[in-house]
Amino acid sequence: MSSEPKKRRRIARHWHRWLGLFAAVPLLWLSVTGLLLNHIVDLGLNDKRVSAKWILKRYHQLPEGKPVAFKANERLVAEWDGALYLDGKFLEGFEGELVGAVGVKDKLVIATKESVGVFDGSDAMEIELDELSLPVLPLQGVAVAENVLLVKTDSGWSSFSDDFLLFEEWNESAEAVTFNLLNDEELNDLKSAITSSRSMPLDRVIGDAHSGKLFGWPGWLITDLTALGAIILTIFGLRLFPKRKS
Repeated sequence: MSSEPKKRRRIARHWHRWLGLFAAVPLLWLSVTGLLLNHIVDLGLNDKRVSAKWILKRYHQLPEGKPVAFKANERLVAEWDGALYLDGKFLEGFEGELVGAVGVKDKLVIATKESVGVFDGSDAMEIELDELSLPVLPLQGVAVAENVLLVKTDSGWSSFSDDFLLFEEWNESAEAVTFNLLNDEELNDLKSAITSSRSMPLDRVIGDAHSGKLFGWPGWLITDLTALGAIILTIFGLRLFPKRKS
């Protein structure tokens, strides 16, 4: 064999060894995540969810700003980034910018700028009042006077009937309830509720990890480079096979 083919094979072997070394970990990552994706139902992972904070942050699921909270009927109502929570539990199907919460008789009334929810003792919402059942929006606050629900708008105060279905102008003075500062325990409970309610499906996380999307542009770059490295490794590997003599 001439020196030129030997030199080319030596160069190919050199690059094959170093490319294999650098691509080993990314290839292992792609292989493991690929296997998980192919057998995600068999492994029972399709119903799992992930609530790790760093993953929720990657999906922009952690709230911004600070929470707003009100206490009423010994219950804690909080709003953080548009999502509402009652005693640290996510209120599904009811959201908005919280303006107040009050207890009226045996009911808990939660008011946002656009709607009012009336809850019973089991935390179920009995009535939701929207723009068709409320004074001119947006609402600015809520209060209780003479055991009657009051809501405040630009036009002033309005009072509601006992069944909350009718309202009329309230000409007497009233003071809207003010928000409460959360203590450390309440804030931690709220954070736990948020991470639980905004958890991500595990199959989606694995899929995004496999494609590199989970890690942003660095993940895409590493995935693309790994794919290119695998192609080059294959080409160099084929060149290492000795040719048969005729």
